[in-house]
Amino acid sequence: MVKRDLYRNILIGLIVIGILLVIRFFVFEPIRIHNNNMSPILPNKTQVFAMKRTKLENLDLVAYRHHGKKYVGRIIGTPGQSVVAMDNVVYLNQIILTEPYIKQNQATYLKTHDDDFTTDFRQDKLAAKTYWILNDARDVKADSRTFGAIKQKDILGELKFKYAPISAFGFVENDEAKIENGFDTE
Repeated sequence: MVKRDLYRNILIGLIVIGILLVIRFFVFEPIRIHNNNMSPILPNKTQVFAMKRTKLENLDLVAYRHHGKKYVGRIIGTPGQSVVAMDNVVYLNQIILTEPYIKQNQATYLKTHDDDFTTDFRQDKLAAKTYWILNDARDVKADSRTFGAIKQKDILGELKFKYAPISAFGFVENDEAKIENGFDTE
């Protein structure tokens, strides 16, 4: 009787571990933010889950890999779109992109600098399965301005849920900019 219970408990434990591993490798990936590139939405030391296999859209927050290193950023352009920045204004398909998420970082930067917060760039029609990704802290150029368009296979997932620190626990709030620009939030 005791031996049978032991085998049953070991089997249940192995099944639970197996399910957790499947979820980890196919559903989400934990990501730790190591800088303030996406502040104030995702400040340094925030830990989030990147949901894999989601449909990626404009202004989604994502984690991606470039040359073996993980980065986080915001999708500005999706396949087939053109993205241009001139004089601190980003244009998506020749229409001004409203960016309320950079206002705080931009105001702080412009107090101490005379140059553009968002450096000028031009990316005509993105190729299939490529995305233009920028940081919210535009003075940090470790994004598509340096790396070029990011391939879909290098995107680890969409950042959906903050799990640490406990004071930040909850869903990543990202709908304001999508609504202002007329993108679907569903």
